[in-house]
Amino acid sequence: MLGKLFKHEFKATGKVLLPLNLALIGVTIIGMIMLGLKVFSFNGMVSTLLAISLVLFYILAIIALFIVTYIYLMVRFYRSMYSSEGYLTHTLPVSTFSVLNTKILVSVFWAFLTMALSSVSVLALILTAVSSTGDISSADWSVFWTELEYVFGMSAGSLTAWMLLFMLVSCFSGLLMIYCSISIGQLFNKYKVGAAIVTYVIIYIVLQVVNMIVSLSRSLHAMNPFYYATIYDEAETFRDIFGGTFTSSLIQSMILIIIYYAVCAYISNKKLNLE
Repeated sequence: MLGKLFKHEFKATGKVLLPLNLALIGVTIIGMIMLGLKVFSFNGMVSTLLAISLVLFYILAIIALFIVTYIYLMVRFYRSMYSSEGYLTHTLPVSTFSVLNTKILVSVFWAFLTMALSSVSVLALILTAVSSTGDISSADWSVFWTELEYVFGMSAGSLTAWMLLFMLVSCFSGLLMIYCSISIGQLFNKYKVGAAIVTYVIIYIVLQVVNMIVSLSRSLHAMNPFYYATIYDEAETFRDIFGGTFTSSLIQSMILIIIYYAVCAYISNKKLNLE
């Protein structure tokens, strides 16, 4: 039954989100072809305006893709869990945890896919644009990757793995924060959507205040001459300086993910309010 849940959820969400991601791939391929053919290399006002217009369109399309993806996942979660459709969802012969886990994992998959494809798209277009100039040789690229590994203090593969991990964690944290707000909002008998929005704003403000206090504490700590001498003066790579910050941010996100999930699971299992 769990497999059928995943299949149904992927099929339902894929009708909207799969075409959007395929469109992004198509736009990226077309952009790489145009850059490879040096369509924008001609001098003139028309060529410049066309290039600027297409870049702006591409940026807006990426932003729109993220907005549509998150709004769609948010609306689907609310409708299938806490609206009139929730009656059907919660009568399925599976546990509430199975339903919740399915929706979270499928949502994270689409969010992560969108983020990963967007990153690859931007990187592919930049590399194609740079390569099409013909001013950079293979030796230059080798030097670039070597310098990149030196600056970050890790291989390109390790750096990519860390980036993917942070992307995955951010997808879990971002979506579960929304789902947690929706779950709390449905506890109210009236204005459930409004209550969910207010809850999200409150959580966001609290997190920003906590992050500001933590950042201020780190800044004051960094003003300590001994700390500055032992950390910044002896640091050689980006990882030496900011590695601790990224690690603590990752741990903080993991803790928040657990809290968000616990709230969603408890409310959907013990405090379900479909009235």
